[in-house]
Amino acid sequence: MIFVTVGNDFRSFDRLLKKMDEIAPVLPEEVIIQRGYSKFRPVNARSFDFVSMEKAIEYIRESRLVVSHAGIGTIMLCKEHGIPMIILPRRKKFQEHINDHQIEIVKALEERKDENIYVVYDENRLKEKIREVWERGARYAPMKNVAKSNLIRTIREFIEKI
Repeated sequence: MIFVTVGNDFRSFDRLLKKMDEIAPVLPEEVIIQRGYSKFRPVNARSFDFVSMEKAIEYIRESRLVVSHAGIGTIMLCKEHGIPMIILPRRKKFQEHINDHQIEIVKALEERKDENIYVVYDENRLKEKIREVWERGARYAPMKNVAKSNLIRTIREFIEKI
């Protein structure tokens, strides 16, 4: 399964959803789309507005690939569960976000060369990038949730100082 998620922002991300719906019939797996507040309703893929966090994690774990905006939560979940992802950042110029911080996030990821995180800046490159990821057989071992460990350590150190 290819899981597409746009997160919980109140702005629509129709640019991503329209392209994924367009290419869904020629992709090697079923496409399931979390639409959020987007106005576009896919016809070639199963879709829903929102699900619980538990269900979203289940979709991510069961996916062979996640296609997403540059949401930190989604990025961390994919890394934690070892799921390759393709990121199309939301853009201010398309009224998909209030600024271009998602561009900054993906540029930082590209500089780090994080394994199996792929970035496209143009939705018209999604089909090509999905095929590239599929041909590579991208899948990697889950990463320990370092962010959670770091948060717990920071809280523990703070409490110990009190």
